[in-house]
Amino acid sequence: MSDAFSGTLHPKAQVVRGDGNGVRALYKPCDVLSMPNGNRINPKSLLRLPYDSKERCYIFPDGRKFFLLNRLDAPTSGLLIGCFDENVAHSVRQCFFAQEVRKTYYALTAYGKIPREGTFRDVLEERHKGNYLRVVRGRGEIGEIAVTRYSVEKELNLGEIPLLKLCLQPLTGRTHQLRVQCAWRKLPIIGDKIYGDFALNGKLWTVLPEKRLYLQSCAIEFSYKIQGKKYFFAAQIPCEFSNISPG
Repeated sequence: MSDAFSGTLHPKAQVVRGDGNGVRALYKPCDVLSMPNGNRINPKSLLRLPYDSKERCYIFPDGRKFFLLNRLDAPTSGLLIGCFDENVAHSVRQCFFAQEVRKTYYALTAYGKIPREGTFRDVLEERHKGNYLRVVRGRGEIGEIAVTRYSVEKELNLGEIPLLKLCLQPLTGRTHQLRVQCAWRKLPIIGDKIYGDFALNGKLWTVLPEKRLYLQSCAIEFSYKIQGKKYFFAAQIPCEFSNISPG
């Protein structure tokens, strides 16, 4: 299953699982790009191959294409889905477009008093300035609706600093959605260099194992159809910061 990626996959990435239709779940480490910025090979991207931004696929030396079906921000680690078959790619993309993909993330955030479970619902607006992108909470019809279900998995203390571990299930797929929704509620994700609490991050770097964004995509599942037949695909990986112990 991993032979096709031999020598092209980022050394810290890996194939998690696949199916007979060419669908693959790949693990992307934090600070690795889902795809290169541009069409050239980038050693910091998931695959060290040319990328066609129009077809949204990596291109192997023998001409085969690997279609990338979702993406993660560079600082976010976790599961990416792709496939080798164009028809399958179209079917799975329809699942993402129709919001029929179940995704589960975990995040380590600043402490806040919130219900044990609930839903974040916001209008998010993208703002571009040169090469920089920021997402803010919009108003009325400006921007796009973002919806996320959440639950509090754990309350913990690192030293004297209280934190939350949240389970997040985005029902929509907006840019920076989870990071902005958490930050807006004064629950910034630890290690976020754009929307985070920089003073809090600085305090935590002495007690946390890594200086990173503590957000990870840990599970994904969906059903897709090919020639009238339905197929189910699911993949999951352990949360990389589950072993952080309460103080």
